[in-house]
Amino acid sequence: MASRLRKRQIIPKETSIRATLTDPKIVHGRFGRQVEAMVNVTRGGDDNEYRGTTFKTWFSFGKDQETGEEYISYGGPLYQMLSLVEPDLDKILEDEDLSDREYEKHIKKAVKALDDLDILAKTGVKFGKENPERKSNILLPGTIGPYLDSEADEGFEDLSMGDSEAAAEEKAPF
Repeated sequence: MASRLRKRQIIPKETSIRATLTDPKIVHGRFGRQVEAMVNVTRGGDDNEYRGTTFKTWFSFGKDQETGEEYISYGGPLYQMLSLVEPDLDKILEDEDLSDREYEKHIKKAVKALDDLDILAKTGVKFGKENPERKSNILLPGTIGPYLDSEADEGFEDLSMGDSEAAAEEKAPF
């Protein structure tokens, strides 16, 4: 369960956080089509002082200047987010026979799957163009990944790593 406390504060640049994404949706705005989501920090800072901090973040679709065609930039922030929940993202994006309707269906499904996704990331600070005093947090591209619960790794120690006596006596196949 997410914290009931919500704080509006700026998290310093390059701070590692653990967060839950909520309310993802596709929006149209001043910067074209984007995926908008709330970032709800569940851990962050040396003393966990940023727990409960929330901020909106956006991930933009690209747009070809010549054709006006929308695309998702390989390795970009939107690609990183969608690839966390859509393992066949490359196959979907590269399928030239996929209709626009089917493409939209896959994208909407992936965006919906971002809801309640636990992530690890580093924060950045963005300054307003018209008002530099107005600051907001962003998730730094290239630092976003899934949060994997360490309890899910239970039994890892019990895996055979080939260090038993029987494994030591086996001869290499070459």
